[in-house]
Amino acid sequence: MELTAVSALHFSVAELTGILERCFQDYFVPFSLTPEAFALRFSSEGVSLEASRVWLRGDEPVAIALINRRANTARLGAFAIIPAYRGKGLARGLLSPLCESIKAQGITHFYLEVLRENSAAIALYRSLGFHLTQGLWGFKGDVRGVHINGELNAATTDELLRAVWSAPAEHIPWQLDPLSLPLLPCQVFREDSGAWAAITTNAPIPQLRFLFVEPTSRGQGHARQMLQHLNARYPGISTPVAVPEHFAPLCAAAGYQPLAITQYEMVQR
Repeated sequence: MELTAVSALHFSVAELTGILERCFQDYFVPFSLTPEAFALRFSSEGVSLEASRVWLRGDEPVAIALINRRANTARLGAFAIIPAYRGKGLARGLLSPLCESIKAQGITHFYLEVLRENSAAIALYRSLGFHLTQGLWGFKGDVRGVHINGELNAATTDELLRAVWSAPAEHIPWQLDPLSLPLLPCQVFREDSGAWAAITTNAPIPQLRFLFVEPTSRGQGHARQMLQHLNARYPGISTPVAVPEHFAPLCAAAGYQPLAITQYEMVQR
């Protein structure tokens, strides 16, 4: 089947939003974005329209891949094929040259996330040289809220980033990386204990996008206390499905419940 790969630069944000929505029809989970939400989400995640691709059959878009870039790392932010073209063995033939072109640009780590139940996609990505790095979970606080003594102090994104960058470097899942925060409407809080949190406010229910405890303050329960303070202020606050699974005991101790959807992070080096 003859398909033509075109840079996403040739499409407007509204057109890309429509293509993405059509390609994700009948997917495991419902997928819907407005052009405004598309622009906010993918710009904050570092989308490279030049590197991203739309595949056409004639004039009809049949597949899309959105590529994010940060320094020498990249991420497959989205990949989907319209329902009529699935199950025809197209995916590997589309992604293989795309992965090669990404690596040729000096990328050392190429990440993606995939739903745990999507075994076909996991097998596809393994065949392209990706391997599993960790499980990713989402969490939701108690909608009733819980009163906690103490107050959250307002801070700025710049102050949070300075605190993060003064600490030893750690791997952070792409969607939780604080580099996204300057491009998102958010509120930053800190406690005198050295715990920090960033909450995005562009959705009906605020979302916890980043939690950080300064290295000298770790292991003393400050992260749990911050999570409890946040849920007291924002009952039912949730996280993206991007929290490393080893934080599940912390979230449970703070009264947060896991979401039904879970993912794997995968990387190609």
